Amino acid sequence: MSREQTSKQDQISIFAEIAKGCRTDHQKIEFFDSSKEAFFTDSDESTSSVNEDIPKDLDDGFYVYANMKKLSETELEELISLPWKEYPENFKIFLFDFCILNGDAYSKYFPNSK
Repeated sequence: MSREQTSKQDQISIFAEIAKGCRTDHQKIEFFDSSKEAFFTDSDESTSSVNEDIPKDLDDGFYVYANMKKLSETELEELISLPWKEYPENFKIFLFDFCILNGDAYSKYFPNSK
């Protein structure tokens, strides 16, 4: 395992420990706002989306949320273009659950979430 992979695993481990303490929606929103890096831990090219800057879990989260909320393509593009901290609170909670509790990068820390 390379030094970069070890560092990524260390980061994931730290974020997972913080995330374990997030029980309320308010705590999940605070985590989302203060720990953006936790959502960008993918270093494996096979888990990157078509948009290389966005990890696959996060990219998938946008589309799953858009389908759940029946957003139009324009509404989805507007959502994607918002600054990180300006996402709607219910979307932040959704992405926390989708990417952290159920995401591939954190699966060994939250085995019962899937």
